Amino acid sequence: MYRIIISRIVWAFVLVLAQGLICNNINLLGYVTPSIPVCFFCLLPINTSRLVWLICGFSIGFSVDMFSETPGVTTSSMTLAGLCAPFLLRLIIPKDNVDNLVPGIQTLGWGKFVCYVSLVVAIDRCGSILLEWCNYAHGLDMLFTFLGSSVLSIVLVLALKFFDKNF
Repeated sequence: MYRIIISRIVWAFVLVLAQGLICNNINLLGYVTPSIPVCFFCLLPINTSRLVWLICGFSIGFSVDMFSETPGVTTSSMTLAGLCAPFLLRLIIPKDNVDNLVPGIQTLGWGKFVCYVSLVVAIDRCGSILLEWCNYAHGLDMLFTFLGSSVLSIVLVLALKFFDKNF
């Protein structure tokens, strides 16, 4: 039990460092910056309490905000993703397999896992972009940022999950 908890804490630390040191420096076409700490939600089993989901989302988001110097933007969007992720996971998984299911390609299959990751990333990116821009006069720029960042984040999360079976 403690080994699993330590493993997840290490993964959270690695994802926050990767976001702060690598992903925040990526800016494709002036619009696209990926967000990979969202893939931490792929580590949490379905029977995890909602409070833990929220605390993890807040903690990881706050840590990323400290690297990014964007006070509260990532914290808010990750907390929103942490609020919605268990609900989305319950919608996607089979009803007979809810005991201790950890989302993954092996447990959900490609289609359902990609759907789950896409929805959680979309919620995170949408919340982050709406808070960051706070000016709806540039709606097309916001749309390009949302679509590009979401697609790149989804690809990175799926690549992490595909190449590391223990993740």
